[in-house]
Amino acid sequence: MLPKACKQLNLRFYVAPCSVNISNIMRNYKEFQSILREHGEYQTAIREGAKPPSVSQFNSFRYALTVIGLCSRCMIQEVFGKFDYEKWAAYTFSAIVFAEKIRGRLIIEGFQERAAYDGPVVYVSNHMSTLETMLLPVTLLSFNKLAIVLKDTLSENFLMGAAFKRLGCIGVTRKNARQDLQTVLQVGAERIKSGHSVLLFPEGTRQSEFTAKKFNSLGAKLAYRAGVPVVPIAVKTDFLGTGKLIRDFGEVDPSKPIRIGCGALLSPELGDKEMHARCVAFIGEKLASWSQES
Repeated sequence: MLPKACKQLNLRFYVAPCSVNISNIMRNYKEFQSILREHGEYQTAIREGAKPPSVSQFNSFRYALTVIGLCSRCMIQEVFGKFDYEKWAAYTFSAIVFAEKIRGRLIIEGFQERAAYDGPVVYVSNHMSTLETMLLPVTLLSFNKLAIVLKDTLSENFLMGAAFKRLGCIGVTRKNARQDLQTVLQVGAERIKSGHSVLLFPEGTRQSEFTAKKFNSLGAKLAYRAGVPVVPIAVKTDFLGTGKLIRDFGEVDPSKPIRIGCGALLSPELGDKEMHARCVAFIGEKLASWSQES
């Protein structure tokens, strides 16, 4: 018999595998997503005898070109009405390709339980840099459709905004907390009902250090209202710094591992306050443990 908790969350049994370290044979985003669904984790392969990665302005320039190219392809596809979840995953996968080409290391862990759950969830993640806004779509689209809660200035952009709306993303003001709450609870619930998972960055803006007080409970409230699990995501993406002139285009330091950690699915039966508290605890503890490993 399945354990009661598994029945409540519609979980399938999984066997926790050994660390998956096979990026040297990964050819495209579909293989990457297949690895996550099968194993729940992924690590960039470390080549024997490779030189230690180092900071260079050239790599930072290459990153900027990667982002510009990614956005351009999204907008071109939107012009022809062909932008969809598959293309979103394929284009954001280019951020992983870029990181590994310059000997950066990506470590994704803890998605076994998410992979075993068949249904939409609400993800809540800390927000360290713009890098996770590219890494998380291709990662989370491994499991089902995804809608991101983002600033309405992005959703109102002529082409990129149209592309985001096509995918069901949700625009908020980040200025009127009451209005944003109503928008996320109403529109977010509609997205979940249509089979989307929803991703929120409760801190609102990028934070180099995680502070629990800045992490609002909107994600937990949405999950509780919609009756779906909330899933905490911890990210450490200081691989990309904040730019001096353009915040999105900072210095790239491939010596800093890119880390994404997924927590346990938290049942709405816990209540929104307890779900929120556990999300904050998971992210804080994960970031602290990663810092000790550095």
